[in-house]
Parts: sequence; structure tokens; C-alpha cells
Amino acid sequence: MQNKEEPVITPSNNKESYTSITFYPDLKLFRMQSLENDIAALFCKRAYDLAGITDANVNITLNNKRIAIKNFNQYCDLYLKSAENKDLPKIVEKK
Repeated sequence: MQNKEEPVITPSNNKESYTSITFYPDLKLFRMQSLENDIAALFCKRAYDLAGITDANVNITLNNKRIAIKNFNQYCDLYLKSAENKDLPKIVEKK
């Protein structure tokens, strides 16, 4: 976090326009040998959060698997849709 490097930008042969961001944590800085389970779970949660709030045309992938959430309602259903919550009011998204 104190020292930063210039980003590595590589051209793509893919005809589709996209931006790919890859994150490599500095494990030594945080005195870690590998990502701990709770940190990895937090990164996973943040990827799902991002999928829930971005435009439906944006595809979010995590570990080469596409997250199938396309809107905020689907994101909320991850947490609210269950047999015990069936009587909760439906969340409505206005644009």
C-alpha cells in the first residue's frame, strides 16, 4: 500500500470490449502465507455486492465463474428468499 507499481496493460485479441482487473494481495505485507478463509470470503462477498449494484450489461466473474446476479432484486433474494422468509414483503426496484 505504500509502494505502488505501474499497472500492466495488455492488449486483447478478443473482438469484444471489456476490462479485466486482477488483484494480487501483498501477503508478506500483512504477514500472511496465503489468504485466510475469512478474507477470501470477504472478497467473494464484495464480488456479489458488486454484481448486485452494477448495470445488467456488466458481467462479474469470480474465480472464472460468472456471477448470475443481474439486478438488486436478485441480490436481495440471495439473503431473503427462503422458506422461513416467504411472508416478507417483496422488494421493488425503481429506475
